[in-house]
Amino acid sequence: MGRKSHSKQSAKKSSGKENYKLSQNIRKELAVYVDKLLKLTSVFQTTVNLTKSWEHHNDIEAILGEIRNIEYPINSHKVSKSRQSRKDNFFSWLSENGAAFEDIDIQEFEGYDLGLVAKKEFKEGSLVLTVPRKLMMTEQNARDSALSEFIAVDPLLQNMPNITLALFLLLEKNNPESFWKPYIDVLPEKYSTVLYFTPEEILELKPSPVFESSLKLYRSIARQYAYFYNKIHTLDLPVLQNLQEIFTYENYRWAVSTVMTRQNNLEQSTTDTTAFIPLWDMCNHEHGKLTTDFNKELNRGECYALRDFKPGEQIFIFYGARPNADLFLHNGFVYADNQHDSLSLALGVSSSDPHRDTRVALLSRLGLSGVTHYSLYRGDSPISAELLAFIRIFNMNQDELTKWSNHGLPGDLVSTEATSAAAVGAELDRRAYTYLLTRCGLIKAMYKTKDTTDNTHTKNIKLLKQCEVQILDGAIKYLETELQKLPAANN
Repeated sequence: MGRKSHSKQSAKKSSGKENYKLSQNIRKELAVYVDKLLKLTSVFQTTVNLTKSWEHHNDIEAILGEIRNIEYPINSHKVSKSRQSRKDNFFSWLSENGAAFEDIDIQEFEGYDLGLVAKKEFKEGSLVLTVPRKLMMTEQNARDSALSEFIAVDPLLQNMPNITLALFLLLEKNNPESFWKPYIDVLPEKYSTVLYFTPEEILELKPSPVFESSLKLYRSIARQYAYFYNKIHTLDLPVLQNLQEIFTYENYRWAVSTVMTRQNNLEQSTTDTTAFIPLWDMCNHEHGKLTTDFNKELNRGECYALRDFKPGEQIFIFYGARPNADLFLHNGFVYADNQHDSLSLALGVSSSDPHRDTRVALLSRLGLSGVTHYSLYRGDSPISAELLAFIRIFNMNQDELTKWSNHGLPGDLVSTEATSAAAVGAELDRRAYTYLLTRCGLIKAMYKTKDTTDNTHTKNIKLLKQCEVQILDGAIKYLETELQKLPAANN
């Protein structure tokens, strides 16, 4: 409380503007914390265990807490209107600039926030809406703007279009004359990505592999903030003066989350570009097929009906074949009926294994020497080819390792086909399947149900873990069946 009060008293409201400026002394204090954050997030070794990663995360969170308190006056503002109330202005802007969406509307849906609703019946494959290229905010727009000066001297912006788009969005959000203002006004004020999770909520992710991924993402965004803060306040570029009073951690994580949850890859005539597609990006996800495309001849994005939609029904699109871990991290939701779901297993050959070099050499011949995570899939075939090869090589004895090391191309190790299984041998597969069965059982036993306060974050965490347990259950059932199919072991 003391820090927040101190920061409020040290802020000055700039004349004639809604922005606040921090005093010079407070700005110096902030710079000290930013430097600490940059050092802390830059020296971390990714090979350390999860306990160390969690301790490191708490250190990052502590510094960010100080930074957020200092920056509080810049971030604090009241939202005068709801997103829904800004719809009419948004629709007018869309219509004036050539978008076609006569038979759809924006509506709030339980569990989805806002989405698109059909005002008439749409048959599968029929055209739902079109959005002209000029309405889209793209990385190319950023490169054509005053931000180009910064891009020209910054290697991070040159190689990461998503970050370029995030900074451009921040500039446009704070430009009252922005062409995209009606679109920006209907964007969410915050998101359900892990960047908005409390430490307690992130810890609740354990034992999911998404726990480690969340720590990495959080650390990466914190480092980006510190990196750009220093650049913005040290480089002598006119465009950076516009960013100096608005570039806060709170604003940066909002911009980054907006990009993560809404970015699209727009195929142009010669190159691809990262883009926001207004209105279309309000469609929520449902399993199906891709029904959106960019029409190069008409220079517009087109969205077709995924299936039949009745009047009053929410219109969904398919976000692509992505596992729930990806949807959770980058979009802030979990899809219960995800036919493309998978679970990542961290597996490797121990440095104390007497046959480590031989195993690694064999894995290298299959292109797996640098692989540290393998996938279990939802469905009837849960074991990926890469995972199958690993568990076979991992469970080989010395004679088997010698045999397969002398093999021309050990392709049979990645296949479950009868001829391949015969070449591998029932004894080796029994050891391999038993090993993975035991591993899956141990992992499943780590998943515990805890009573937590239900909010969007904890609901997503619970659903994610439920889906991961379902994948483990499916793999366990599959492995038990495969073991039963093998001929009796030799005594």
